[in-house]
Amino acid sequence: MRLRLQGAGNGTGAPGGGGFSLVEIMVAVAILAVALVGLTRGLTTALASSRESAAYSQAVWVAASRIEFLRADYFPSEGESEGTSGPFTWRQKVSKTANDGLFEIRVEVERTSEPGTLYTLNTYLFDTPVADKDAGKDRERQRDRRRKGGGR
Repeated sequence: MRLRLQGAGNGTGAPGGGGFSLVEIMVAVAILAVALVGLTRGLTTALASSRESAAYSQAVWVAASRIEFLRADYFPSEGESEGTSGPFTWRQKVSKTANDGLFEIRVEVERTSEPGTLYTLNTYLFDTPVADKDAGKDRERQRDRRRKGGGR
């Protein structure tokens, strides 16, 4: 069985002219279908990668903002804390090191909806040691006032 398309073959559309057989058309459609499936899978993968990249970038931003918050506070205090920022949960740990005034800070960020750490940021902050006891008390009072929202 031959399927003849008008205008195909010798250009006249006359009987006996070259047309496309049903098998040839089915093969062409099958090739197009495979190409479209591959293209669709590629686009889906690209979109998923884009979403993952955006989530990772946001997690980096959350961790960096926690470090900047501690820098702006001027006086890091030892301890652990946690909180949320959008779709993320963060945990930070501030610990003293062997050097006086040097604090190690570790911030871990994970998605609230999924278990497992998405990003971890480790850094060190230096708080100048206070030699005078009165000055140290003043710094503690300033730190407490800032934490309670009393301004700078």
